[in-house]
Amino acid sequence: MKSKLILMIATLATLSLGIAMPAAADDKNSNIGLKLNLGLGSQDVPASQNLEKGDLAALSLGYGVSQRVTIWLGAEVSQHTHELDSKLESDFVGIELGVQYKLRPHQKLRPYGKFGLGTFFLGSEGTVLNGGGVTWGLGAEYRLARFLSVGAEFFWKDFDYTKRQIGKDNDFEDIEDPILGNTKGLMLNFTIH
Repeated sequence: MKSKLILMIATLATLSLGIAMPAAADDKNSNIGLKLNLGLGSQDVPASQNLEKGDLAALSLGYGVSQRVTIWLGAEVSQHTHELDSKLESDFVGIELGVQYKLRPHQKLRPYGKFGLGTFFLGSEGTVLNGGGVTWGLGAEYRLARFLSVGAEFFWKDFDYTKRQIGKDNDFEDIEDPILGNTKGLMLNFTIH
């Protein structure tokens, strides 16, 4: 349900931005300017957490500072069912700031690499884990039109959960032995330029 709501809001925002935003440059394959990205995919968490692969939705706002470099600020949500009890679910939420580097800036097909920093939360049954770390990604996008491109990206996030909150009224406390939180996955991206 959450993924459908996010998808609907992101689609409306993307269409509105595409209609209202003037072209950033004369070159129809330019990277410079404001962009909005909607990503849909799946994400794996470490086996030690006993969670199934979950559906992922991401929404990011970016700015192309040059033909090769874009800075992104984004949020993502995924939901995972427990392997032992499918009635139990955990929600994963991440907030990231990253830099994307395009290898073929003026071409329609543009491979890229990404690097960033993020903070991540995993919540289940009144307990929330929090940690931060680095994010990596490799992908490619294909420019369909002046204002729209589609792409695919393989990503991974290197981090540990270092804080825990039990109950909504309590503060986060440090965890003595950090819990492995690394995730990886594949995402399809739809970007409005």
